[in-house]
Amino acid sequence: MQKLYTTITLTLFITLITGRVLAQNGVPVSLRPDFNRMMANQSMQMSMNRMLNQRWYFGMDYLVNNEYKFKVIMKDSTVKEIKSKIHVDTVTHKSYLVFNDKSVPESDPKRYKKIYCDQTLTITRSEGIVNFTGLATDSCWLFRVLRGKISAYSHLSEIENINSDYLQAFQVGNGPIQKLDSAALAPVLKEDPKAFKLFMKKDFYKAITRYDGF
Repeated sequence: MQKLYTTITLTLFITLITGRVLAQNGVPVSLRPDFNRMMANQSMQMSMNRMLNQRWYFGMDYLVNNEYKFKVIMKDSTVKEIKSKIHVDTVTHKSYLVFNDKSVPESDPKRYKKIYCDQTLTITRSEGIVNFTGLATDSCWLFRVLRGKISAYSHLSEIENINSDYLQAFQVGNGPIQKLDSAALAPVLKEDPKAFKLFMKKDFYKAITRYDGF
């Protein structure tokens, strides 16, 4: 037990030090104390969450996650239509849809099949004339929920009343899609003092919308 406690403490300490080093890059001197405290708290929280489970789906139960009809393009280019919520496999930590295979008798447990994100290229749902497409990754689908100088992506297809808890990734201009991470996002948002102030409060959604001019 003592050995486990020592290992956890050492892990948290290393993470904390790393966060502080990253925090110094490009942050105005007057804001460094508050920023460092935020980074330290977040680093410790993230480390503990990783020990308990994968952070990206933490708290998914309280996020709005409605059932929709998705057009699914598989990796072999075949197309399926699946009406499902986006579920999370607690063992593999991957998103999946539930497919009702009507060619299988209702009494057969194999009638309900799982389609995992890494088996697909994209999934798309429609709302009126607007389509919302999720890009497949190895752990989830990413839906663009904010579009601007910084675009933000969610692992769910909801577009109304969303907040920072939905955000999983971001993209600057036409650059690569990156995991939403304080150390990666800070150098971009520091260009806008008002956006950076919201970022310091951990309201990444409002910080990005402010930076984008909304």
